[in-house]
Amino acid sequence: WPRPPLNYCVLIALALCNSPSSSLTVQQIYQFTRQHFPFFQTAPEGWKNTIRHNLCFSSCFEKTTGFVCGEGNRKSCLWKLTPEGHRKFQEEAQALPKEALDLVRQSTSEP
Repeated sequence: WPRPPLNYCVLIALALCNSPSSSLTVQQIYQFTRQHFPFFQTAPEGWKNTIRHNLCFSSCFEKTTGFVCGEGNRKSCLWKLTPEGHRKFQEEAQALPKEALDLVRQSTSEP
């Protein structure tokens, strides 16, 4: 599978926008990314660090006050898009050239 021609902020925003609650844990973002973009199933693990870095340092994302209990009752915080993140995501999605959209379709398991 080819690497999707999307930056990590867009990948994260796609995951969050496709969530029923519009918020996900980091693990759920990883799961969405691997499920929809098979490139990440076999990619070196460094992409996960980039996801975490973008969540923590981009003004597009913020932690919510909610927590989810995961394995072993470990609490994980939820992340969501900020209003600025929604705006940027819409702008970037609309600005993608047709060639990039075709590459996105080729790199997704479920277009």
